Amino acid sequence: MHIGTRKMETDRLLLRKYEVIDAEDMFRNWLTDPEVSKFWGWKPHENLKETQLLLQGWISDYAKMDYYHWVIVVKELSEAVGYIYLNEINCDEKSACIHYLISRRYWNQGIMTEACKAVLAYSLNKIGICKIHTHHHIDNPASGKVMQKSGMRYVETRHKRIAESPQISGDYCFYEITSEEWKQAN
Repeated sequence: MHIGTRKMETDRLLLRKYEVIDAEDMFRNWLTDPEVSKFWGWKPHENLKETQLLLQGWISDYAKMDYYHWVIVVKELSEAVGYIYLNEINCDEKSACIHYLISRRYWNQGIMTEACKAVLAYSLNKIGICKIHTHHHIDNPASGKVMQKSGMRYVETRHKRIAESPQISGDYCFYEITSEEWKQAN
């Protein structure tokens, strides 16, 4: 079932594995911005070394075939502007969760929807995943718009307690899409 992270291109984007040289773009574009990290369990990075250490771990994880984590590069700029990845992969149920983040400078430009659609297609058509699910904090409706524009359907809103990051505990909207739904829509 698993084929690992492979390079993909869309009209405006290159989705690829991280490289060591991405650290400066990551640090500058999203890892130091408290508005970007607001709904995540990490604090903004204070120095480039912190980003380099994080990146080393992500790069080493590419040795695992069930690791799917792409850096989002705007082709026109050759600049890393965000990321998108799968986790909570359940081989028995053939399901996974998708998560994403983008630099504030690139909010509301359709970039994340473009990246999300590419990863959904890859997951549902090439990996053989049958259902992708995700969620967003109720105070982050822009993330929900990406989910909807990518073809995912709303399932429910419920409270989610996050013990390791209580600052982001709260009400979350849950979405999903099945491979059948994806095929019908595309």
